[in-house]
Amino acid sequence: MGNAGAISATPKLGLLFRTRARAIANGIRNAIHEAPVRISTAAILIGVIWHGLYRLFEAMLVQLDRTPLEATIAVPMIFNFFFAAMLALLTFSNAIIAYSSLFSKRESAFLLTLPLSPRDLITFKFLESLVLSSWSVVLLGLPLMFAMSTTVDEPTSRILFLAFFIAFIPIPGALGLFAAWCAARFFPRKITRTLTGIAVAALAVSLFAGLRWLQLSETATEVWLRSFLARMSFVEWALLPNNWVATGIDHAMHAQFSEAFLYLGVTLANAFFLSWLAVTIVSTYFDGAYDRAAAGRTSGRRTASPASGGTAGRIFFYLPLPLRLIAAKDLRTFVRDPAQWSQLTILFGLLVLYLTNMPAFRMQFDASGWLLMLPFMNLCAVSLILATFTCRFVFPLVSLEGQKLWLTGVLPMRRSRLLISKFCFAMTVTLLVAIGALGIAVVLLGLEPIWAGIHLITTVSICFGLCGFSVGLGARLPMFDQTNPARIANGLGGTTNLLASIALVALTLAGVGIATYRSRYNVSGAWPDTQSLLFCASSVVISLTGGLAALYIGARHFEQVEV
Repeated sequence: MGNAGAISATPKLGLLFRTRARAIANGIRNAIHEAPVRISTAAILIGVIWHGLYRLFEAMLVQLDRTPLEATIAVPMIFNFFFAAMLALLTFSNAIIAYSSLFSKRESAFLLTLPLSPRDLITFKFLESLVLSSWSVVLLGLPLMFAMSTTVDEPTSRILFLAFFIAFIPIPGALGLFAAWCAARFFPRKITRTLTGIAVAALAVSLFAGLRWLQLSETATEVWLRSFLARMSFVEWALLPNNWVATGIDHAMHAQFSEAFLYLGVTLANAFFLSWLAVTIVSTYFDGAYDRAAAGRTSGRRTASPASGGTAGRIFFYLPLPLRLIAAKDLRTFVRDPAQWSQLTILFGLLVLYLTNMPAFRMQFDASGWLLMLPFMNLCAVSLILATFTCRFVFPLVSLEGQKLWLTGVLPMRRSRLLISKFCFAMTVTLLVAIGALGIAVVLLGLEPIWAGIHLITTVSICFGLCGFSVGLGARLPMFDQTNPARIANGLGGTTNLLASIALVALTLAGVGIATYRSRYNVSGAWPDTQSLLFCASSVVISLTGGLAALYIGARHFEQVEV
């Protein structure tokens, strides 16, 4: 197939898609047959999340409709921020997925031996990465689209909302594919360090913007609005894709269909052009990038870590040396696998974006009795992200030791002590994320010290409970014959851990939620009453007790298990 044409299907490319579709259908069929509880539970949870987001977006848009002057400025800005965040996060996600599927997996080497052109391979992987990385747009975009459809009566507007979402997705996909090729071509030996630096830089910029926003939120409303618009005007740059989509949706909401179709055409044209350009460049120079990436994985001098575990070992200085080395090994494995820390980075990036918008909402709730509910919403969001992380990445840790479990028999320690190192590794990572997010929320919202302390203690207890559940249940319901972390997390034990983690988070947050509701009309600086404090204390006790019980049950079984 010539290079001058757009991305189109060939017989061999169609065969790839049919093969992958058959594999996905078989996987879904097997999952429904083998784990119907897990599938139904996941469907119910997704439905609950979608419904909650839909109600939240609907209430926000209804509130804005009551003040048309503010809505004229706020609605386009909301869409600009949303799609600007999606542009950055989806580009990063597509880059990780494209790099791992093209340059890290053995599947690419196998496909290259077939009578298949590099263009067909790149097109297949590009479209596959779009599907795998678009979960955030689906999860957040569809509820927002449905909420917007309730504010307009024109069916054409509703169709345009969906069209803009679909047209936007290939743009960050093309940017991510090109970024993955650049990383393999020019940084084959430093891919993890490069991507880590990009992620840290992005988070640093987000944190700096959030702290600067705090200064604006303390001024008068008019001054705050003018300063905010001046500082955030860069997201409305005419050459940014998020501005095309936001402007087009705004025109569609006001039934200005000619302008809306114009911006939809601009978005579609750029999506097709960028996709064609990225696929053409990557497929033309794919062989050299693949060779350099393969050479980078095998070449280079490797030095042994110090006896103390090196930098990773110093993070766990509070552990005895044998446990410190095991925890350091888990931390290095986590850092070296972009598929793990990239997902946590994306979730944390979404959370930072949400938290940095809290000062604007605080201005609306400051005079009501619901000001304390905003920090509680932050606590709920952080807890759900922690539950997602521990169920996906912490639970498989014990099962992954199955192939090397015989080594623990020659170590001068009991086998159950291995769980302590897994637990400490999980607590370190989750606490860093949770305390960082909680600190942003406390600073931006100006939370009172007593409630900041309550939320801090609750967050630590939730981290303890979730890590205890994931490590303890991972030892009680292991899958030692499995080396794929995703399959371990999706098995019977992973489903049990998911349900238990959700129940633990719900019980823990219920007590804090009751105390928050009872104290919503308290004067500034006043302590919660005795009953409210008892509710918070009981939540902490429930979480700590649950984590300890799970660790104890897992340790007893792990001591006697045979592989």
